Amino acid sequence: MKLNNLANIRSGLVLSRKQSKKPVGHRYPLINFRCIRHEGKIELSEADIFEAKELLKEEYLSQKGDIIVRLTAPYTAVLIDATTSGMVISSNFVVIRVEDDRLLPEYLFWLLNTQKTKRKIYENATSNMLGAVKAKFLLDFELVVLPIEQQYKIAQLNLMAKKERQLLKDLAYEKEKFYSCLLDQAYERAKKGV
Repeated sequence: MKLNNLANIRSGLVLSRKQSKKPVGHRYPLINFRCIRHEGKIELSEADIFEAKELLKEEYLSQKGDIIVRLTAPYTAVLIDATTSGMVISSNFVVIRVEDDRLLPEYLFWLLNTQKTKRKIYENATSNMLGAVKAKFLLDFELVVLPIEQQYKIAQLNLMAKKERQLLKDLAYEKEKFYSCLLDQAYERAKKGV
C-alpha cells in the first residue's frame, strides 16, 4: 500500500515566509540538521530559536506521533514524542502524520530508518550536489501493512533497542569519567610517594 493512503505527507515551513526580523514574542524551538542524530532522535540542546511574525498554525509545529524525515543525506527519520512536540519544522524536512489506524507511527519510524528503505531513498535522490529526495518518493512509498499486533511488537523492540544503546553510551561515558578520575588520583598519590 502507498504511504499517502495512510498518512498526510508534506514539506515543512519555508522559514523566510514567517520569520520576524525582531523579537515579537512568538518564539519556537526549531528543528535543524544539527539536532537530528543519526540514530533517529532529536538533541534538544542543538535546536535553534525561531522568531515568528505571528502565532504559527499547528500544521507547522511538530506533534506527538509525527515522523520528520531529512530531505538530504543521511535521510534520517525521527519520531516526535512529548519532549519534541511544538517545534517548528523547516522545509529541509518532510512531515508524515499517520491518519489511518492500520499503521502505527512507531512502526513507520522503524521502517523508514531500515537500511533497505534508506537504500531506496538514496537510489531515488536527485543527482545534484545535495542529493535531496523529493517528497513524491515518500508519497509513493510502498509498504506492507502488517497486522497491528505485529507492528506493535516490531516498534517496541526497536524503541527498546534504541533505549538500550543510549544507556550503554551513557554507561561508557560515565565509566570513562570514573577511570579518568581514578587514574588522576593514582598519579597524585604516586607523586606524593604514598
